[in-house]
Amino acid sequence: EGGAVVTVSGDGERLRSDAVAVCTGAWFDRLAAEHGVRARVRAGRGYSFTVPTDEPVPGPVYLPEARVACTPYQGALRVAGTMEFRGPDDALDPRRVEAIERSASPYLRGVRWQERTDAWVGPRPVTSDGVPLVGATRTPGVFVAGGHGMWGLTHGPVTGDLLAEQIATGVRPGALEALDPLR
Repeated sequence: EGGAVVTVSGDGERLRSDAVAVCTGAWFDRLAAEHGVRARVRAGRGYSFTVPTDEPVPGPVYLPEARVACTPYQGALRVAGTMEFRGPDDALDPRRVEAIERSASPYLRGVRWQERTDAWVGPRPVTSDGVPLVGATRTPGVFVAGGHGMWGLTHGPVTGDLLAEQIATGVRPGALEALDPLR
């Protein structure tokens, strides 16, 4: 509106700004598509849970054959694995948790699997080509940053710096060329 980008909150509050960045994780498509971003972002959902151990685990453990990662967590072990493609808000599937346990249990001793707690599933924003979508959209003043998959927390700071540079200068940094959201 009048050279400004207007966002509207869920309760109808309007906010005018020079630019906005859509960074909504696995819910990215809902807002980015209307601004010309055709590449889809899907929810690649990862599961994890916590189990007590008889002895402290000194550091992270990766079980490549089982495709399971284990991390010491609050005196117990956080066990994570699997990737499924479903809606970001779909309920946790207990069969996925059980499958992780079945695949990891032959490799670990002293884990009290029957005392499992805190089962969780989280949606990771994944593009079909594995390359994030970062930069300007077809709508002036609307930018996006999404599709980082499991690397969002790791790549978030550099993505934010590069996108801020593009927004402030109007020039896309070379590092963002391959991440063009309109590709």
